[in-house]
Amino acid sequence: MIRPILTEKSLRLMEEGQYTFDLNREWTKPQIKFFVEDLFNVKVSTIRTYRLPRQLKTQKRAIIQLQGDQTLDYTFAESE
Repeated sequence: MIRPILTEKSLRLMEEGQYTFDLNREWTKPQIKFFVEDLFNVKVSTIRTYRLPRQLKTQKRAIIQLQGDQTLDYTFAESE
């Protein structure tokens, strides 16, 4: 389970090349890095994770910083 977070803070971070996701609490940083690099075809520089207070016990949030001037594209075009 992974979904992008679009809040005022996350939109500000996106301008700096950092993207915020909610994901399964059991995922480790190497697993998150592999998944993001494979899904979006980018190189991850750093990953910061934390749990939100009073959230479901199965979720945590990750802030992912990309290398260089790379960006993530959240839109997926259907292949014909």
